[in-house]
Amino acid sequence: MNNKESIIVYIEGQEDLLPVTASAGSSGFDLRSRLSLVIEPGETVLIPSGIRLAMPEGIEAQVRPRSGLSLRTSLRIPNTPGTIDSDFRDEVCIIAENTNSLYFDGSILLKNPDLVAKMHLAYRPVQFSEYFHRKTGQHLAFGVSDHTLYLDEAGHPVGSIYIEAGERIAQLVFAKVINPDFIQVDKVAEIGRNRGGGFGSSGSF
Repeated sequence: MNNKESIIVYIEGQEDLLPVTASAGSSGFDLRSRLSLVIEPGETVLIPSGIRLAMPEGIEAQVRPRSGLSLRTSLRIPNTPGTIDSDFRDEVCIIAENTNSLYFDGSILLKNPDLVAKMHLAYRPVQFSEYFHRKTGQHLAFGVSDHTLYLDEAGHPVGSIYIEAGERIAQLVFAKVINPDFIQVDKVAEIGRNRGGGFGSSGSF
């Protein structure tokens, strides 16, 4: 039985970047990165997907994380779900954040024990003041604590996330939009059934 409603969405982009579903029952269409890039710990960046959409009115597209990527890495999509409106015609981009700590506190080793063997071979220690000056061109203010960072051969701190062009980063889910008519009243608590209470009032958080 197929109850799938036919909705036409026009899409612009090169063939290998067009969103596809992983299976017939998937609700999300995979979004890929158009570029190769590095997201350093603590950074929030826009990842371009290489596609543009033209959707009918009454439809929105939601950018959501991929569960596998969220489990394996510290890459997060902070505005989940990101909303793409039907009248938006620019390139779809994914807001992505690397939640790893810039300062080396050992927690990254608990997530990835294989790094232990690489620390002395592939990374070099530098003071944060040197890293700060190279990134900003400014000198660290007197009295600010100067932590040790570990940089890889490309000069990126341990915990940086490398994104390859064409890599699946997020998923796109399409949904109907409801635009209600608002009626202003004095007290909404007097309309319909009022359960009362707030967070946790149903018995659990």
